[in-house]
Amino acid sequence: MPLAQLMSQIQELSKIDKLRLMQFLATELVKEEDANFFVANQEYPVWSPYNCSEAANVLMNLLATKQQEQNG
Repeated sequence: MPLAQLMSQIQELSKIDKLRLMQFLATELVKEEDANFFVANQEYPVWSPYNCSEAANVLMNLLATKQQEQNG
């Protein structure tokens, strides 16, 4: 199947099916690169912005500084 035809079919997918396709493609790419990259039934930590008040403060200070520079 030509790529152009495949892409037009992908555009017709629902949002959840597009996300599933992305997950499938990412998994396939990882398998091709390194078979031991992900191990089945193992947990992997994922970073989250929750409880990162220090980072939020740095960003707020940066925004305040930029706003002062624009106003001054």
